[in-house]
Amino acid sequence: MALFGKKESKEEKKARKEAELLAKFGLEDLTGKDLESVKTIVSELAGNKFLEAGAVLTGAKSDDLVKVTNLTAIVEQNWIIIRQLNEINKKLDR
Repeated sequence: MALFGKKESKEEKKARKEAELLAKFGLEDLTGKDLESVKTIVSELAGNKFLEAGAVLTGAKSDDLVKVTNLTAIVEQNWIIIRQLNEINKKLDR
């Protein structure tokens, strides 16, 4: 038994992180292909976080850091668009 509670497996940790991100952007009610697409995006973005941290630690140019910040903002805007399109789709299905 771990000192501070149950140790999460890689799969459990991945599932928890996906659920947290979906909750953060209000996308908990996605289903089917949309949910699978979002999970794929989440996995790809997780790898990018390591690259971002590495760029900061290695002293990347400020121009590069601004680009990364702007791209991150675009990704967050896309989450909002996905959520809004999902809401419109639900209304049309009624």
